[in-house]
Amino acid sequence: MAVLGERGYRPGPRAAHQPLTVIAMERNRWIVVGMDFSDGAVRALDYALESAKTVSASVACVHAYEDAPGTSAHHDPTAAILQQLEEVIAQRTPGWCNVRIDPVVRRGPPWEKLANVATELGADVIVVGADGQRGVARKGLLGTVVSRLVTTSPRTVVVVPSDMRPYRAWG
Repeated sequence: MAVLGERGYRPGPRAAHQPLTVIAMERNRWIVVGMDFSDGAVRALDYALESAKTVSASVACVHAYEDAPGTSAHHDPTAAILQQLEEVIAQRTPGWCNVRIDPVVRRGPPWEKLANVATELGADVIVVGADGQRGVARKGLLGTVVSRLVTTSPRTVVVVPSDMRPYRAWG
């Protein structure tokens, strides 16, 4: 909510009260989804898109990467990764889909960058796949990225299982 103007008494010859204008501002809701281009991440994106439609939210599709040892400081894969993100988004969203989806690329540990983007956007939730690039999660165990995200993020984290059953939205 935004409040414009002043309220109260202003001294002067006429001592008039100033009007108070209150404008209701709609809060933008965000869902952050981790994308490492694995099958699990694609399932997480599908879940995030369905959830976004249900609760009228936007989606930030985030890919975080860490440089391999010895990588040149001048090496910047951001443009290529953004193109990959846009291709995955285009494949997963039909033309009639009216959900805003922003591709985001960050350099650094994925669990940290997903939490950072969620905080920056004020996201309600972070959605990730149970299994990712580093392999399929074994029954009852989660991978490193998911485990660290779940234990360190101040946001709600939804982990989409490998054998996801029919969709049920949160909200």
